[in-house]
Amino acid sequence: MLYSIVKSILKPILKIFYRVEVKGKEHFPEKTGYIICSNHTHNLDPLVVACFMDFPIYYMAKKELFQNKVISYFLKKFKAFPVDRQKPDIAAIKTAIKVLKNNKVLGIFPEGTRVKSGEISRAEPGIAMIAIKAKVKIIPIGISGGYKLGRKVLLNCGQPISLEKYYGKKLSIKEYKEISQDIMKEIKKL
Repeated sequence: MLYSIVKSILKPILKIFYRVEVKGKEHFPEKTGYIICSNHTHNLDPLVVACFMDFPIYYMAKKELFQNKVISYFLKKFKAFPVDRQKPDIAAIKTAIKVLKNNKVLGIFPEGTRVKSGEISRAEPGIAMIAIKAKVKIIPIGISGGYKLGRKVLLNCGQPISLEKYYGKKLSIKEYKEISQDIMKEIKKL
C-alpha cells in the first residue's frame, strides 16, 4: 500500500524535474518472475526505475542501509532486502530466488555499486547465478541522461536475455562473472 502511494506521488514529480522517458516497455514478458538489471550511476536510479515500471520491484540493497531502524523499516516497505557486498551472501541469493519463484520482479545493479564515469565496471557474478538458478530471463535497462534538473533521463529497456543454455550446468565463479559481464555489455549498448 505504502509502495503504491509513494510511487503515485513521486512519479509525476520525477517526470517534471527529470523529464523521465521509458522506451522498450514492450520487451517485458506478460508474466512476472524475471530480473531487471541496469547500470547504476546515481542514488535515484532504483527509485526512478521503480516509479516508471508497471509492477513492484524487489531490490537488493547494501546491508549498511538496514542498520538504521527507521531507514530499514521504509526499505522493507519498498520491497528491498539486504545483501552483504563484501562477501558471497547466500541468504540474499536465496531471498532473490524466492522472490523470482513467487513470480515477482527482482531488480539488480550487476556492478554492485554506483559507477559514475559512464563506463561499465566489472559485474559481480550474482546476476548470472541468480538468473540461472531461478531459471528466469533478464531484462536489461540502460539509464542515461544524468540527473540535472530539466534534463531528460532515459530508461531504455532491451530485449529479454535468456541464460537457458546454462540451466543445470555446474559453473565456476569465473564463468558466472563472465556471463554477468556479457549482460553488462548488453546494458551498455542501451
